[in-house]
Amino acid sequence: MSSTQRTTQYRRRLGLVAVAGLTAVCLAACGSGSGKKSRSHGSGGAAGASESSAAPKGLKLGQAGPVQEISKYKKTGEFSLTPTKVALGKPEDLDELNDKKKYKDLKVAWIYVKAQHVGGSAVKEPTVMSDVSGETSAGRPATKFILIGDLSSRPTDCVGNDGRKSLEGDDIWKKGETRTVCEPYLIPADATLKAVTYSQGFYKEPIKWAVR
Repeated sequence: MSSTQRTTQYRRRLGLVAVAGLTAVCLAACGSGSGKKSRSHGSGGAAGASESSAAPKGLKLGQAGPVQEISKYKKTGEFSLTPTKVALGKPEDLDELNDKKKYKDLKVAWIYVKAQHVGGSAVKEPTVMSDVSGETSAGRPATKFILIGDLSSRPTDCVGNDGRKSLEGDDIWKKGETRTVCEPYLIPADATLKAVTYSQGFYKEPIKWAVR
């Protein structure tokens, strides 16, 4: 490795800060004020009419869940969310964070979700992943992994919550637009993800997609 490469890598690592303190339960609480609601496909009514609907059973990766209303900047769009895959990292992927004590016995799970804008208003910068999490093989929730910077082990096809930026610089999702979004979560090093979850708030069962 050249000295220039070493210097670039060193500077990148100095600027890499990781914060992993929000569990899926906390995220559900944080997301409850976002104006997000869910409704069943083809309901034809207001989203509020589905508040008593139960979470669908037997979903697997690749199957769409109930349409979700996601609001931001006083605009509300309807989104079809379909978790598509999970990529598991290795415990040593976290070594570059230079905090072995903090990340001991942990690894990263990269969760992919295909989001399609199917109705409502165009929304700028909708946080489609804010209520997405995972359930480990031990039955515990995955931990949202917030990175300022990035990990060199990020899969090349793993794109953050914005999915892509428009040429005009405004990240606006319009009806008919589909993007695949991917974000990292922390799980125990000896665990796998048995389900991808989507929180519907404290009073509704989360939607689950089994990881095959």
